[in-house]
Amino acid sequence: MSATSSTATGRSDSHTININRWLDGASLTGFHWRIFGLFVLINAFDGYDLYVYSGSIPLIMKDFGISPIFAGAIASYMLVGSLIGALFLGTLTDRLGRKRSLVFFVAVFSVGMFMVGQSHSALEFAIWRFITGIGVGGSQPISTALCTEFAPRQGRGKIVSTVQGGLSLGSVTAALAGIVLYAHYSWRSVYVFGSLTVIGLPLLMMMLPESPVRLMRTHQFEKVRALLRKVRPQESVADDCMLEIEQGGGKAPIVEIFTEGRAKSTVLFWVVAFMNSYGLFGFAIWLPKLIMGHGYALATGLTFMLAMAMTTLSGSFIAGAVADKLGFKPALVLFFVTSFLCITLIGFTGRYAYLMSLVCMAGLGLYGAQNLLNSYLSPYYPPSIRSTAASVSFGLSRIGALTGPIVIGILLAANLPYQVTLICLASPVLISAVCITMIQEKYNFARQIAATEQK
Repeated sequence: MSATSSTATGRSDSHTININRWLDGASLTGFHWRIFGLFVLINAFDGYDLYVYSGSIPLIMKDFGISPIFAGAIASYMLVGSLIGALFLGTLTDRLGRKRSLVFFVAVFSVGMFMVGQSHSALEFAIWRFITGIGVGGSQPISTALCTEFAPRQGRGKIVSTVQGGLSLGSVTAALAGIVLYAHYSWRSVYVFGSLTVIGLPLLMMMLPESPVRLMRTHQFEKVRALLRKVRPQESVADDCMLEIEQGGGKAPIVEIFTEGRAKSTVLFWVVAFMNSYGLFGFAIWLPKLIMGHGYALATGLTFMLAMAMTTLSGSFIAGAVADKLGFKPALVLFFVTSFLCITLIGFTGRYAYLMSLVCMAGLGLYGAQNLLNSYLSPYYPPSIRSTAASVSFGLSRIGALTGPIVIGILLAANLPYQVTLICLASPVLISAVCITMIQEKYNFARQIAATEQK
């Protein structure tokens, strides 16, 4: 159910502006490019945070004398922190608004990252990694929500996908930072470098807009009008115009995603969300260490990490093109099977060129499949329950992301054959491929609508 709000001072004869339609119908301006650029950088924090730990694991294990099991657990602590950050997100944004909440979470990320670099024990390191995760978990969803809110309807999908590409940008930055800084400094340097995000806090305060929904709820109507003029500077907004905004009706009960024949497919989506995140995070976190298992140095492992990160930059575009050609289900199966084969084969070759090809293809498959899964799941459900379906799937994917690094750490500590560890890492991805083939297309809401329009 939508809700509207209007100014108290508007005259009855003045025209009314629907804020949602005004934002949707805008053309891209300098205002848009500036804030979208900031959102790209904010999303890059998440990618940097993941890969900076991946590259530093061998050095931290040696410095603190910790086992692979504890190193895997530390990776999961950060993800637990991100879940807690997301849980507190709603309460904080209700009190502070999206803009100030985003600045707060970026500040938490910056302080946490700096303090990680000052840690003198494994426990202290884990605690600050957890706190850093809270900053990541809170900032990334807010930036995505604001991006979606201000992106014009035409091209919104591409804009949001590009902003999400900041994750890969951060991954590339982390790999490059490791290659450059480890040659001269300790592992602490990459975390201190990451904390330099604190420099951008004044820029965020000055340039980021507040959500129009928040401004309307707090009766800041003049700020809303000023914001509307920035979005569409070629058009006039009268000082006495009436304002209205559709705020949406929130989430549907979780039981709704099991109705209308979608119960089986919903469970299958959950399994895929868990399994793919298990493989993706397990592979990304442990990649340098896995490469070192072939006898290569850490610097070489970081080179592989950089190559995979750069491959994933184009992963979403390649995945989208394949899905347009084959359809979502065949494309997902292709990407999952490719990932399974490439990760498995890494254990059976030590040649540099072969390893590099396999790592890049595995990364492309894992990240491409993740992007396709998000695009496939949402329109499978009616609009009224999409938010619920997406949020539950996200939660399960995070549980998979928590599990993957820990399980691989346990397997490495057990000194199992290298090939067995990689097969255990890759097998859940193959399960995802099987589950995707079992999803029932006849209950796909988007397909049902398309079929109705063709009649």
